[in-house]
Amino acid sequence: MRRLSLRSLFAIGFGTALALVLACFTYGAAASRASVEIFTPQGQAQCAATGAPAPAIFQTQTLLARFDYYRVLEPPFGPEPIEVDITFPDGRIFTVSAAQFLDGVIDMPTNVQFARFTNNAGQLSLNITIPGTWPYGCYRLTGRGLGVGGAHTASAFFVVIPGGRPGPTGNATLRATLNGQDTNVLLQGQILEVDGRNFLGGELVSFWLTAPDGTVINFPPGQQVVQATPSGAVSTSFQFEGKNPVGRYTVTALGNTSGFRVFAHFELKSRPVTQRGPARLSVVVPFGAEAPQRSIFYANGDLFFPGERVDLWLTLPDSSVRGFPSTFADPVAGQFLVELFLDERLPVGFYQLTAQGAVSQQLVIATFTLTQTTDTIANPQPVPQIGLDNNPVTPPNLSFIDPNPADINEYGNPDE
Repeated sequence: MRRLSLRSLFAIGFGTALALVLACFTYGAAASRASVEIFTPQGQAQCAATGAPAPAIFQTQTLLARFDYYRVLEPPFGPEPIEVDITFPDGRIFTVSAAQFLDGVIDMPTNVQFARFTNNAGQLSLNITIPGTWPYGCYRLTGRGLGVGGAHTASAFFVVIPGGRPGPTGNATLRATLNGQDTNVLLQGQILEVDGRNFLGGELVSFWLTAPDGTVINFPPGQQVVQATPSGAVSTSFQFEGKNPVGRYTVTALGNTSGFRVFAHFELKSRPVTQRGPARLSVVVPFGAEAPQRSIFYANGDLFFPGERVDLWLTLPDSSVRGFPSTFADPVAGQFLVELFLDERLPVGFYQLTAQGAVSQQLVIATFTLTQTTDTIANPQPVPQIGLDNNPVTPPNLSFIDPNPADINEYGNPDE
């Protein structure tokens, strides 16, 4: 038999030791790799974000999310805290807690951090109820481990799908029109009139709207439930504002006693806006007109009347409008600079910023693109914000809110 040399024995021993080290490393990596599983009651549906099937669920139902293989530290540190957030189909990101407080229109709850701790095996289970204010589409649920620099992060997808049976209609009918006219096409700022017939006499009838993306919107307080006349007729109205997105809506009426459920459809469009005057406007970040959420955009205006008030409003990708506090042009040169800090609660896509001089009536539009952020939202700031001090050195310091939510005509004076 051929005897192995000392060099051969060393090589075999070194190779065996290296293989053991690699095996241990691979096992350790696999054992510490975080994971998320989602369980829903509605089977699966196609996820547009991945192109593959994902667990499906209806609004008002509850899913179970299981987080596993998160880090467990030696005493006194204990289990790893996990921050859980949800990326919506349009790119908005909310913590689980904040996502339960959406109103279906403005959707600006504070993303307050709430860390949940795993058990001593690195596991965590959450029940998450899907409210009607969540639109249809594919969602991404992410668990971000807050220990060891957030290295343990995992995600899973689920799909919110249209659900529920129409129910009996009986002889009930429903009509949605513009101020009773023979049209079901409205512009932002106009009044929708809804008329129902053939419900049970005197019964209470509930109303709600389904927006183009599937979000359920309640009628204003006092109009969600209307009592039918003795003949079973009901009427109510809803005034749309710039903050409502454009597209095809459905209004639903449900007889609380009869169970009659009927629908009417209508189209909401944005008002036409024409630029006028020589004024100029540009929106940029340091490297162009595109940046991810949680970036500061700079809006530069020029050739406005010296010292005049300039009204600003932002048109989102779904053509809904958000108002800003007004700024003032420089009293000598007619220029202004504002800073827009747009956070992860705003959808990704193509935006338009409009500026209109209150005296000159000049109106100018600039465009920019907001992209998806990859940053954690574990340490939220009170954002979005806007800075009006014409100083790019100082950070934005005013809350990004609608300055006058009761005034549907606050957003300048667009052409009819």
